Amino acid sequence: MTLLLSRSQPELVSCTATVLHSGADEKGHYFVTAETVFYPQGGGQMSDVGSVTHNGESFAVKQVLMNAGEARHYLADVQGAPEEGEEVRLEIDAAFRQRASVAHTAGHLISHVVETLMPSLIPAKGHHFLPGSYVEFSGNSTLSAEQLLEQVREKVHQAIDANLPVTTGTLSFDEIARLRPELAGAIPQNEEIRTVTIGGFLPFACGGTHAASTGALQGLELRKIKVKDRVKISYETA
Repeated sequence: MTLLLSRSQPELVSCTATVLHSGADEKGHYFVTAETVFYPQGGGQMSDVGSVTHNGESFAVKQVLMNAGEARHYLADVQGAPEEGEEVRLEIDAAFRQRASVAHTAGHLISHVVETLMPSLIPAKGHHFLPGSYVEFSGNSTLSAEQLLEQVREKVHQAIDANLPVTTGTLSFDEIARLRPELAGAIPQNEEIRTVTIGGFLPFACGGTHAASTGALQGLELRKIKVKDRVKISYETA
């Protein structure tokens, strides 16, 4: 198992760790450590990128993915693979992490605004990758697509200007299911569930990284809305 420091200490940009083992799969050559500062791809958020340093040399880490509870750090160069038992230094690209965090927070904020304006729309998917970020909702709107988008834009920009705090916490499954019964079926029934809360909006189950406040979302643009089987809002961050 790999301890994910990004969940409890998202401000960390580096750490030392011991290599548990290494290997290769269809994604390339990887190594696994006992703990990592890297955020592994998941929850609609792309993984961190960065470097691993050992034996006095640094090598690029191009992606991190979870597999059976272990974080696999994929290398850009197979020659950079550290050995089992070796202590290494892991360091993320802090600017890339910040952009990913802002994109993730933006997706949450848009979802909160939509479900507040139109309770019949239920958050169904968040894709916070850069570029190509979007959020999707199931259900139907009583407004036209363009009317809904315009109202969401206005409320989102108000929330950004208000510089609302973004905080993390934990709730039991029963607690969050009571708060969000419409999403209970999509939430893992763990004893403790990590949550993210923006201002006075309802908490949302999430293991990702986020901006410290909505003020960091200045420049967010809601580009378009598409209504078919679901309502899809695409957005870009500055």
